[in-house]
Amino acid sequence: MSVQEQDPLDPHNDIFWEGPEAIRKNIAKSRPAITIEDPTQNPETITVEEDPIPSIEESYRLKPPSPPPTADAPAEGPAPNSNTTLKRAAGPCAPNTPVHKEPELSEPDAKKLRETAKAFGFGQEALANQIKVNEATEGFRKLYVGALGPNTTERSLEQYFNQYGKVASCQVIRERDTGMTKGFGFVTMQEPAMCQKVLAQSVHVVDTRTIRVSLTHSTKTYDWKPPNPRRHEEKIELIHEVANIDVREGRVYVGPLPDNVSPNILASHFSQYGIVASTNVSRAVHNTMKKNFGVVSFRETMPVKRVLQNPRHYINEQYVDIALSKFAMETLLSPTTLWMWELAWSINKEDITRYFTQFGAVFRSMHILNPMTGEKKGYGFVDFVDSGNVRKACHGSQNQKCFEVKGQRGCFGRNLPKNLKRDLMYMEDRFGNLLLRQLYQRVPDSGNWGGGRDHQESLQQQGAKTTTCKLPKAMLNVVVGEDGKIAADIARDSKTKISLIKSAPQEETCLFHIVGTPENCKTAQYMMQIKIKEKLAKGNQVRYNR
Repeated sequence: MSVQEQDPLDPHNDIFWEGPEAIRKNIAKSRPAITIEDPTQNPETITVEEDPIPSIEESYRLKPPSPPPTADAPAEGPAPNSNTTLKRAAGPCAPNTPVHKEPELSEPDAKKLRETAKAFGFGQEALANQIKVNEATEGFRKLYVGALGPNTTERSLEQYFNQYGKVASCQVIRERDTGMTKGFGFVTMQEPAMCQKVLAQSVHVVDTRTIRVSLTHSTKTYDWKPPNPRRHEEKIELIHEVANIDVREGRVYVGPLPDNVSPNILASHFSQYGIVASTNVSRAVHNTMKKNFGVVSFRETMPVKRVLQNPRHYINEQYVDIALSKFAMETLLSPTTLWMWELAWSINKEDITRYFTQFGAVFRSMHILNPMTGEKKGYGFVDFVDSGNVRKACHGSQNQKCFEVKGQRGCFGRNLPKNLKRDLMYMEDRFGNLLLRQLYQRVPDSGNWGGGRDHQESLQQQGAKTTTCKLPKAMLNVVVGEDGKIAADIARDSKTKISLIKSAPQEETCLFHIVGTPENCKTAQYMMQIKIKEKLAKGNQVRYNR
């Protein structure tokens, strides 16, 4: 093949493929031999040639040629491993690694193992497989329990399996971050015979839910022990407590929140508990608490229980509290609130206000009760006008103090005990809104209005008369009004003195004493009737919604 017909893609025809030797070869071809005459010796011609050039047939390699073997190198023996990419020699295991050997059992132990394996249905297996099953089940004592409910804990599992024998250990596997159960766990019985009794029954029901029970075959161990056993027990207690509450509203209140928290951050945090329908954040400048809080609404009520089962929530490097009502969140976050507990049933908000007025002006107070039944819960709060009054009442200490009202002793402090705080957190808006209505209700249930100079002058001209009126409690807001403004106007216009007598909680009516001249008393009664008729007329009007 001529030079013109050579294939240009053939690497043997490319000098750059062959390396620098091809360039030196072409130079050597064009270099002639050098002839030197030495005058000191016999006249003859000495021809000097250049260094030999490697043949073109020798392929070019980047790796240098291996050095020739020396005399000191051993002639026999395995060649050393010169591979620089492998960390170890190729093979099934690393060098100097002990090979796992099957445990050797004595004849009595092997016989006992065969009998136990046969009782559990592993009699046809080889001895090596029986040993593996024995190790995985801790001697045919460890059971796998699956399809657990969200409220099932170690306590409920132990209570159920105790009917078959003594339980050595019990564990429910949970998520490390949220604390929610993964739906399975392990129960280890004291003896293999107890496991046989468990497996002999086909149906197992724990917490009104059918669960799956079988021998565990996994060699993976879940022997995780909580770093704080006491806190772990409190968490189990909390799960049982949340399981017994009735949740009808899929809404939770979260606070206090950092300033950089947005509704999207709330939705991202609480989406791990269920499907979030909506989120909202109320800033401190727009609420009475002067602190940020959020509202998270779920599509279902079950995520609310999952949220309550986690006692601590960490959002943007800050721990927050959870409540089911705005009333609970407002009272928990208010810096002017002082809490009381161990209150007697006879103590009402007037007694509380009268006692704590010694520390400063009181804005409002309440002995918290069940708005549906009227039963008092034994704890309440007093809200001061200034937060400095709270420090004055507590003397700058976080510890609880004692007080005495009507001969009854109670305690007060800045924070509620844990059990009472959870009771307040579990109160939903359907109850909290009723308490808020009572809290912000400005209509007094007792008081005196009128009796000024006009009233005294009218009594000097004519004799005084006292008239008693009985009205329903539902009409107090019509006749008395907010802060008693309507009653004060009636007493001023009629030149009388009106007194509202406080009635018992179970009574449905209230008494008014009107003091003045006979004509003025009739005028006051007539003005009250007009107010009531106007209210009834407005209530009977037909309203049209567009």
